[in-house]
Amino acid sequence: MFGTLQRLFFGTLRRQLMTGMVLTVALTMAAFVWDLTRRQQQVAVAQQVSQATSMARSVAASGAVWLAARDASGLQEIVHGLSSYPELRYAMVLDARGELLAHTEPERRGQYLTDLPAQPAEQVRQRGAYLVDVYSPVMLNGRSIGWVRIGLAGTALEASLAQVARNGLIYMLVAIILAALISAAVSRLLTRRLAAMSEVANAVEQGQAGLRVATDGDDEAAQLARQFNTMLDALAQRDQALKDSETFKTVILDSVAAEIAVIDRSGTILAVNEQWQRFSVENTNLPGQRAPHTDVGANYLEMCIDSNSIHRASLGVALAHDGIAAVLEGRSPHFILDYPCHSPQEQRWFTMVVRPLGSDRRSGVAITHTDISAVKLAERYEQFRSQMLELMAGETALPELLRAMASGVENLHPSMLCSILLLTDDGKRLGEVFAPSLPAFYNQAVVGLEISLGCGSCGTAAFTGQRVVVQDIATHPYWANYKALAQQADLGACWSQPILASGGKVLGTFAIYHRQVHAPTAHDIMVIEQSARLASIAIEHKRTQAALLASEDMFRTLFETLPTGVLYQNADGYITSANAAAQRILGLTLEQLRGSTSTDPRWHAVHEDGSPCPGNEHPISQAIRTGQPVRNMTMGIAVPDRDLVWILASAMPLFKDGKLDQAYVVFEDVTERQKMVQHVRQLAFYDPLTELPNRRLLSERLAQAISASKRSDCFGAMMFLDLDNFKPLNDEHGHELGDLLLAEVAQRLKNSVRAVDTVARIGGDEFVVMLTDLSPGRAEATTLAEAVAEKVRDALAQPYLLALTREEGDHITVEHRCSASIGITLFSHRDSNHEQILQRSDAAMYQAKEEGRNRLKFASPKPESAEMR
Repeated sequence: MFGTLQRLFFGTLRRQLMTGMVLTVALTMAAFVWDLTRRQQQVAVAQQVSQATSMARSVAASGAVWLAARDASGLQEIVHGLSSYPELRYAMVLDARGELLAHTEPERRGQYLTDLPAQPAEQVRQRGAYLVDVYSPVMLNGRSIGWVRIGLAGTALEASLAQVARNGLIYMLVAIILAALISAAVSRLLTRRLAAMSEVANAVEQGQAGLRVATDGDDEAAQLARQFNTMLDALAQRDQALKDSETFKTVILDSVAAEIAVIDRSGTILAVNEQWQRFSVENTNLPGQRAPHTDVGANYLEMCIDSNSIHRASLGVALAHDGIAAVLEGRSPHFILDYPCHSPQEQRWFTMVVRPLGSDRRSGVAITHTDISAVKLAERYEQFRSQMLELMAGETALPELLRAMASGVENLHPSMLCSILLLTDDGKRLGEVFAPSLPAFYNQAVVGLEISLGCGSCGTAAFTGQRVVVQDIATHPYWANYKALAQQADLGACWSQPILASGGKVLGTFAIYHRQVHAPTAHDIMVIEQSARLASIAIEHKRTQAALLASEDMFRTLFETLPTGVLYQNADGYITSANAAAQRILGLTLEQLRGSTSTDPRWHAVHEDGSPCPGNEHPISQAIRTGQPVRNMTMGIAVPDRDLVWILASAMPLFKDGKLDQAYVVFEDVTERQKMVQHVRQLAFYDPLTELPNRRLLSERLAQAISASKRSDCFGAMMFLDLDNFKPLNDEHGHELGDLLLAEVAQRLKNSVRAVDTVARIGGDEFVVMLTDLSPGRAEATTLAEAVAEKVRDALAQPYLLALTREEGDHITVEHRCSASIGITLFSHRDSNHEQILQRSDAAMYQAKEEGRNRLKFASPKPESAEMR
């Protein structure tokens, strides 16, 4: 049903145009009629509401006094006067409680209504489509005393609107009819040329090829008609050309390189090309004649079962016969078969393809035979080459590899006998021979022959480094001394290609023998060249592999037995290997080391001066990052279950193809040497009792402070301290308690200054405190230095509790009070003589002692308020 309607209204372009125009007009008119009716209804209802509201107001105004007096008869007369009003459905007057005092239906007086408005204001309610219900309050002296309710029906309005709707429908039907008529005329006008083209196409299909479409006009349809006519002309010319060319089929068939035959449904050959005919003549057992069942008129299917067939010995007879029959009978869309067809001189392969002639298989099939020998030989050689490369990559020994190579070439070319000869180490004689198909006595006879010009094909090729081709061994002078040997081995020809190393050195020869006199073809030359090149690759690879294995064994032995630690990281910084010495020095196994990096936070390392050494500063990390070697870097590394281990490390990056591949670090354990160096440094630069810097280290740090002052332009301060009341402690209790006091003084001094400041012991009970980077202003620097000095003086003035255990085992505790006299001087980069700075502070200290001890004294010139009393 749906399909029928679709064809009825949309079956043609003309019907589609008509249906579209009619639907458009119908929808437009329907929308117009609906909108007009809705608007008229809205206007009529608004008028009805206005009338009802006016009536309610009038009754409320005129009946206010009667309602106040509750004069029901007067109110009833007012309501009764409205009864004659058309469309009035009801009119009523109610008091404030909702009691009906007057009604157009008198019998309803005295009833009560409960749905009165909550507020004394007019209210319009619409009940149904055309009934308007109006409430109007009755006001007296500004107070609501009741209600007037008027209900107007819209019967006449409803009838009027229904008439409008009917008229609209009539107009819509008229418009649809007019639209259908107009659209029919317009669509017929627009599609007249398309209809004409359809008629012409049908006529051409029925054989009226000369019929064309009228092309008057310039619109798009006329242009399409002209293009249609042009297409018909082109098709006619092409058809005529095909019909006029009787030799077209023959030319096409002969131009194809493959052998082609066309057979009918019964298997009879209808046509063949020149390549087919040539193949038939060249591959017959009857000289000068074509093979049976291969000419036009013969039955090709009978050839598949003929014992003299050119394909019978090599082609699957049943498979070919069944495949052709399947295509002819329509059981298969096509048939393809690859088959060998070897001749005594060469190996050949062909592809047989059977395809139907067009969609109608009753027309017959086309059979093509394409020579794919080159492709097959290339595939087999590629397989042979891949096999050789696999043997090279594996652990196959060189003799076995060369023997497999000679056998592989023979399998590719059965008429060839291959031999590979290697030269001795001195390069003067023929050495090992690998020739699986040559007699053993022949192989033994050539081993040890000295290479020279005229020493057979192989000796001459090895001597000259050039290819030697001997087509006839019996007549060639190079074989004069070896004719009998060759005759005994039944050899007629020998071609020899030198096997050259990449540097040009002759490694040996690759030879191809034939049983009869034989001249090489271009393909033969390519085979011997490729085989010699492949043999060269194999020989060099295996010899390099052997040398590499020997080198790797030696390296592995050195790597594993070397007492120095060696550790490798890849380009991403991950440890890949470490020798036994590295594991021993670092205290970690290879499993713990492998996969970690130098930037691992678990690695704790320090520089020689004790400052932290992060992972990116390790020698191997620097080598990977910069690509440059790093040599002789001393660093300490925290090793499990040991103290800090000091190593002397050098790192070297390794590159591959110009890109960083990995890096290694070589390191040795220098912990004992480093401890000795640190001990010597400690003795040279630190006071052994207090472990404070001595005068020598103080001088170095003063030089550094003056250099820093040049950059910051800030003053520093030098404080020279001498302990007061120290000698009595030594005299009364001995030097042991005095040493304890000096150590406590050193600790209090370090606690009173910054970490960047220097506290040093000059000797005896004399100490020096050096402050740096105080302030660019002298006055502010003086104030800061004075504050630190006061802090130091207060700290040293606190009581000392000194506990000592004597050799006899007695424990004594002594409380001692000791103060300090402090001399202070400022210094900056303008001070060129370091010793004068110490002398100024020393002189200021003695001045403080002379003035009463336990006080500060600035060296002159003395700023005001710099002295503390």
